[in-house]
Amino acid sequence: MEYLIGIQGQDFVLVAADNVAANSIVKMKQDQDKMFKLSDKILLLCVGEAGDTVQFAEYIQKNIQLYKMRNGYELSPTAAANFTRKNLADYLRSRVII
Repeated sequence: MEYLIGIQGQDFVLVAADNVAANSIVKMKQDQDKMFKLSDKILLLCVGEAGDTVQFAEYIQKNIQLYKMRNGYELSPTAAANFTRKNLADYLRSRVII
C-alpha cells in the first residue's frame, strides 16, 4: 500500500509520503521519492506506477521551471495546479485503449 497525507493549518502545510514502490504484494523499491519540488512554494506528491509517476512529475517540474525562466516569475499554486490538472487530463483523453 502506498500513502500520501497532507495537513493544512492556518500558516503551515505538513505533507508526508512513504518511500515504498510496490506492485501488488511485491516490494519493488524501498527508497522511492514521491515528493517533487516544483518551486519555492509548491510541492507535488505522486503515487501510482513508479515509472509513470516519476516521468509525469519531472515533466511538470521542468515545465514550471521553464515558465519561470521565460516569464521571470513563478506560477501561483493555483495556476500550477491548473497546469498539472490540464496536462493529466489531456494525457488521459489522448490514450488509445486496446
